[in-house]
Amino acid sequence: MRAVLAPITMVLAVMFSLVACAQESGEFKAGQHFEVLPQAVPQKSDSKIEVTEMFWYGCAHCFHFESTLDRWKEKMPSDVSLVKLPAIWRPVMDVHARLYYVADAMGVLEKMHTPIFNTVYNQRQMLAIREGRNLSPDLKAIEELFNKNGEDGVKAAKLMNSFAINSKVKQGMANQRAYKMTGTPEVVVAGKYRISSSFPGYKGKSNGQELMLQVADYLIAKERADRG
Repeated sequence: MRAVLAPITMVLAVMFSLVACAQESGEFKAGQHFEVLPQAVPQKSDSKIEVTEMFWYGCAHCFHFESTLDRWKEKMPSDVSLVKLPAIWRPVMDVHARLYYVADAMGVLEKMHTPIFNTVYNQRQMLAIREGRNLSPDLKAIEELFNKNGEDGVKAAKLMNSFAINSKVKQGMANQRAYKMTGTPEVVVAGKYRISSSFPGYKGKSNGQELMLQVADYLIAKERADRG
């Protein structure tokens, strides 16, 4: 009797699991868990599905999202690429975005990303100085930050206000506007779908950041199916 019931129980368990997965993905709806952008933003590559994360080094939610995103990235399919976009809507965020682009331009972003996060978020060093009504990069502090982590601080400080970095900042702000991003962290999939934990479907959820990436997976699958 038990030998008969065991396989039946296993089959039922699998069936219920599949139904649960189907219901979960079916619950991801536009206007609840994501929004469809009014105009799709072109991606850098036609062969990859881009997932863009907008973040700020001074954002607590972004800091905690990093570990969740890193775990997700480890299992990211080969046809998906992850792009980071530093948010800018305040002067100090402009300084922090420049830090990201400088580290990227120097080819040390992977090494410097966490130290910059720790300096700005954990140590509360804004790495900016006030000049009249404006904020500008604290070049001495930035030089020390890069030197401390074994990188060329003088080069980093010189790059902060360079033409190349100014261009990166302008392009980043243009992308931010095109993606209709309004908070951090937010995620855009394939230049078409914006995901934000501020949407109604995330209210009352204790795992909002994990849910954001579940929605991203759902939209990646949708985009893959649409491409055929």
